Amino acid sequence: MTNWHSETIERFKTLGSDALLYIRQDAYHAAQAGETIDNPKVGQYWDEFHYAAQELRRRKVTAVSF
Repeated sequence: MTNWHSETIERFKTLGSDALLYIRQDAYHAAQAGETIDNPKVGQYWDEFHYAAQELRRRKVTAVSF
């Protein structure tokens, strides 16, 4: 059995920082929008946002934009 959370965290370790910055921003906007329409995937978008931010912090990448 696979675990989406663990797989996503591991996959994010293989992506470039630019891709992670894009994912973080995109997931943030998707989560914000999803909350206004009661989208059931909001939690997954927030998880992606946090996992991308976590990997960027680990790499000490500090670019911030939303």
